[in-house]
Amino acid sequence: MEKSPDIISLIRQGNKQAFETLFVEYYARLCEYSFVVTKDKEAASEIVQDFFVKLWENHANVNIQAIKPYLFKSIHNNSIKFISKKNKVESIIDFKEYGYEMPHDFELTEKLEKSVNELPPRCKEIFLMSRLDKLRHNEIADKLGITPKTVEVQIRKANLILKEKLKEFKFLIFFLTF
Repeated sequence: MEKSPDIISLIRQGNKQAFETLFVEYYARLCEYSFVVTKDKEAASEIVQDFFVKLWENHANVNIQAIKPYLFKSIHNNSIKFISKKNKVESIIDFKEYGYEMPHDFELTEKLEKSVNELPPRCKEIFLMSRLDKLRHNEIADKLGITPKTVEVQIRKANLILKEKLKEFKFLIFFLTF
């Protein structure tokens, strides 16, 4: 297909047939790709459908140079967001299993996200690989070409920084850093 400029300009003009052609051409491959990332067929299908709905809703503002990379990058990002949200929900469930009620406090979520984003870049990368990707120190070290000891030091550094920044939520620190 890859007639990117033509199909993009048609979609921008509101051409439903061009949009349907794009959908039919890429839907299955995007679902497969999202499934590889999420490991959840139903979620993968939903992610791709939601993406196409939003794409059509904003068709007049579409400004894409190359359609295939744009589609796959968008689905990748949306799949990662899904995993992140799923991990947060699982953390809350785990938290409740220990007999604690998770406060419905958006301030905590915002503060946590802000604090993680403020970590030094390499420290943040290693911390997220450990917590979100659930990789072991050796796996992270292999992927980044560093020693497991460096990974350990960076995770310890991230934990110390987060404990300090989130000290007002002291009762949650144990669950966030282990």
